[in-house]
Amino acid sequence: MKRAALTFLLFLVATTSAGVAEAQLENTDGATQGGPTSGEEMVPPFDPRYFLGVWEIEWNPPEAGLFPPGPYTGTETVRHINNRYLSVKVNLQGEDGTTITGEGMMFYEFALGGQSVVRYVVYNTGFSLLQAGPVGGDLGGYYSAFWETPLVEHAGHTFVLRGRSFYVSPAAYRVNQEISVDGAEFFNHGVMWLTKQATAVGTP
Repeated sequence: MKRAALTFLLFLVATTSAGVAEAQLENTDGATQGGPTSGEEMVPPFDPRYFLGVWEIEWNPPEAGLFPPGPYTGTETVRHINNRYLSVKVNLQGEDGTTITGEGMMFYEFALGGQSVVRYVVYNTGFSLLQAGPVGGDLGGYYSAFWETPLVEHAGHTFVLRGRSFYVSPAAYRVNQEISVDGAEFFNHGVMWLTKQATAVGTP
């Protein structure tokens, strides 16, 4: 089922590339306004080129039954496929030797209803996560994505994750996330810190 979903997403890439304008994916930095704001300026759209590159990860999730508890360090590599589609590869290493890997895609949408990011990753731990939600920002160039997953069934339990990704710097961002197990109240699932390596990859 997970492989079929990923195959379907790859099919969408192939079938929509002819009809969607090619995004100009290059790196950009910082705020975009040229001086003091007056309150009447339009907030520029989020630039998905932000994600491109190799990001170093630090994450310490608690025991919740979904991911093995941390701490973890590792990398997330994001490359441009075409149009608004990006590939994602995750590789995390725990202090106890646990390895978590994942592979999937990201999709950026900017339409009349606003901006959004969809992320789908299949993990070697036996489940996949679909994170989707809106993206908002301000004139200072700071953006956030608010996301939530559908219900995930794993190891006899159900899980829902939600969070906010703070894109606070051209070379660093953090993901605040919570998890609910079997319909119980949400609790902290660890803050994930990502720092971009100096050498970018994936530019077309």
